[in-house]
Amino acid sequence: MFKLSDSRRLSHWKTFRDQLGSMTLLQALKATQQLWQTCPFTPFYLAADQPDSWPNPWDLLIENYYCDLAKCLGIVYTLHLSNHKNVLDPEIRVYNDMVSRYQYHIAYFANGKYVLNLIDNEVVNKEHINQELKLKYRYTAADLRLELY
Repeated sequence: MFKLSDSRRLSHWKTFRDQLGSMTLLQALKATQQLWQTCPFTPFYLAADQPDSWPNPWDLLIENYYCDLAKCLGIVYTLHLSNHKNVLDPEIRVYNDMVSRYQYHIAYFANGKYVLNLIDNEVVNKEHINQELKLKYRYTAADLRLELY
């Protein structure tokens, strides 16, 4: 999908989101995680401390640049724009590993029952988040202005 032209990429993404509606929630989460594992990687595209500068769902797909945070945002947008949005209560959480200085950007759903973008191609839960990681930022659906979409 990510190698397609802008209009074809948006069309493919719409079709994908529509297909999520015929899946169980867990199937939709897994399919979304798998889709976003295939996006191209661009380091340092979005700043974790500047959510007001983050692109809306369609601009994200048009720009087609994906750091780890942008990929996380894409996961949230994809599921929010599907028929499963009413049960997810999405958040984006940013954790810092104080030893390695690595920053984790995760999509956090249903109070941590479902966590995406922590382990490649896996849907896990909040129990898989290392307790030694420090929560740096937490953005709720209201912070992400998801009600606009």
